[in-house]
Amino acid sequence: MIFVHNRIVRFGECDPAGVVYYPVFFNWFHELMEAWFEEALGQSYADCVKTVGFPAKETKAEFFRPCSLGEHLQLHMSLSSLTTRSMKMNIVIEGSGSRKAIGSVVCVCIGVNKDGFRFRPTEIPKEIYQKMEKFLHREDLT
Repeated sequence: MIFVHNRIVRFGECDPAGVVYYPVFFNWFHELMEAWFEEALGQSYADCVKTVGFPAKETKAEFFRPCSLGEHLQLHMSLSSLTTRSMKMNIVIEGSGSRKAIGSVVCVCIGVNKDGFRFRPTEIPKEIYQKMEKFLHREDLT
């Protein structure tokens, strides 16, 4: 399966040239993951991070065409890798009939205790892992 999230480019995401400032894409990647948890996995991300977190270990992006203020975008995401402790999200951003950017994020599952996040890999909870498996798509979206 491929998860698709729609969004509109906002004023505060643009640089003086009127196009999306490149670091914003990395924020979109994380917002996409949160939307995926909530809309596709049926798991509130806010509740999830009370027990486990998914920090990024590696992020990549390649840009093809600028995204402009008010533009409607579709962010497509699937997993190219899923282990019991990590996942790799592949992302394609499209808008106005063309591919705007591609990216990937490797996230590692970490635990949370009363003192906060423990930055050591831990198992992805089974109920979440089983839902994630449906988005494992070994063919590269990019």
